[in-house]
Formats: sequence, C-alpha cells, structure tokens
Amino acid sequence: MLYYRRLILRITKIIMLTQTFLARAINRPKPMIYAALLGLSSSLFIAGCATSHNELGSIDTQVIEPVVSTVYETNELQDAVDKANTLDTRSTLVVFDIDDTLLTATEFFGSDKWYDWQRGRALDLQGAPVNTRDSEKVNCLFDVLGMVFEMAVNQPTQTNMADIVHSVNNDVVILTARSGAYRSATMRELERNQLNFSNKSLALSDIGYHYDYTLGGRTAQVSYVDGVFMVQGMDKGVMLLDLLKRTGDEYASVVFVDDKQHNIDNMAHALKGAGIHFYGYHYNRISKAVTDSEISQANAARTALNQLLAGYFVDRAEHINQGQCDY
Repeated sequence: MLYYRRLILRITKIIMLTQTFLARAINRPKPMIYAALLGLSSSLFIAGCATSHNELGSIDTQVIEPVVSTVYETNELQDAVDKANTLDTRSTLVVFDIDDTLLTATEFFGSDKWYDWQRGRALDLQGAPVNTRDSEKVNCLFDVLGMVFEMAVNQPTQTNMADIVHSVNNDVVILTARSGAYRSATMRELERNQLNFSNKSLALSDIGYHYDYTLGGRTAQVSYVDGVFMVQGMDKGVMLLDLLKRTGDEYASVVFVDDKQHNIDNMAHALKGAGIHFYGYHYNRISKAVTDSEISQANAARTALNQLLAGYFVDRAEHINQGQCDY
C-alpha cells in the first residue's frame, strides 16, 4: 500500500543518516554519540517525524495524510474532470463506466435498466419495486444482450460527452461490467461516439490482457485492450487494483464515475484498503425508472425477436428455448 511504501522510504533514509553519522562520529566522546543515537532512534520509532538540525543537515520529513474517500452525486461529467484537474496529473487516474455514464441505449429493450428489470431490480417513477413476471423474462439473458448489442446503437449521455472526456489530461481507464464477448460491438459504439482510448492504454496497443479471474467462487473471463477493461460483472474495485498490479502502474488518487451505487461503494472499499485517495462520482443523469410503456415495448420486442429466431435461425432458437446458453 502507498502508506507502507512511504513509511519504508522514510525509515530507510533515517538508517542511512544513522550510518553516515556514526562514520563521522567514531572519534568523538561517547556521551555525544549516545545522545545522537538516542535522537535518531526516536526518529525511527515515529517513522519520520520532525528532527532537529545537525551538521549532517535536516531530515526531510512529512506527515502521512489520511486516505481520502469521498463520494459526490452528480448529473454532470465535467464535475469529475474538474476534480481531476485539482489533483496531480501524473499520479491521478480517471476511470469511467460506459453504460448510462458515457453512453446510453436509445431503446429500453437491451438497455442497462432493462437488464435490471430482467433481474428483478427495477423501480418505477415513485421508487417502488417493479414486478417482472416469468413470462416477461427472456431465456439466455446474456445471449440476448449480445444480439441486442450487435443490432442497437448507443448515444451520448450528454451532448458534449466526447469533448469532456477528450479534455482529460490524466491516464484514463474505461471500466465496464460488460463481458469481453461483447467487445466488438462495444468498441464500435465507442468509436461511433468519437471515443478512442488506445492512446491512453496502460498496456501495448491491440495486445492488452485476457485472463480468467476468480472471486467469491465465481470465475469470469476479463479483458483489457485499447484502454477498455471489461470485467463481466466482477467487483470493479478489486478488478482495477488487479489491472494496475499487472501493468505496474501506481497512482496516489483515483477519480471514478459510475451510474451504479454498488460500483461506487466497491471501488471506495478497495482503494481505501490500498491506501489510494478516492473521489467517486455517482452519475445520475439517466433515469433508472421503468414505466409501463417501456415494459410493453420490451414485451413486444421479445416476441418479435423470438419470431425472427424461430423463422430464420431455427437451431439457435431451439438452443435458447432449451436454455442452452452460449454466454
């Protein structure tokens, strides 16, 4: 952790000064040597607190700051960028989510809140839970998501979204819960909305990382290529730290923008444990409320998709109907 790295550096410096002092003081009276050793030992115990000046010069000491962990509610991406601009550019990483943060779906069917509705986590305009009937759920949810991602387009959450993101001077990571199986469609929509992060990548362009990661008894196939980290629903805080460990990059601060509160909470927890300052922005511009008209549209879309598959892609339709999911 950053705390311990700083502590070790200070202790090492004190030890080196001790060795230098003893080399110079070997012929001095013992009381003077004992007094000096007592002072340096005290400095070692308090890990670099202020010491008195002597002929060797003063020891450069600094009080270790407590780890900052702050979360803001916002509907403006610029707020996060403004915060990053107040921090040291080279030691601050800016992390953006994709769905309902940078981009949002143009239709309810296949959108981020449609996914929540399919999983029984949706709320209505009054904040009450929305019931999802079994007949309204699709078979092989992630297969259907893959089909929708290939067919659908996304739009910016803000008209000036691309300009705001391009204005970031820091290193940037795009961190999405999407599966790497959807990378082609995801990169297409990022490019279509003037977003390309290959020049911000922490790994070699077009190579990146592809690996399995196990957490809490679940194993996911994750991938990081051209600045976009796809973690297949894994804990975003844990996964970001894992990525930085693999790339060898270290940061004193992280500014993170995401539309899901649990992602903000997970990131805050992971970074606090790592001694990294955290500035989280819970982005709430895109409504998560599900309406009756959206549910009607989703039911019609599900029926139409099933008819398309049954009429023209019989084998795939049979697999999905039997729950033989590929994703």
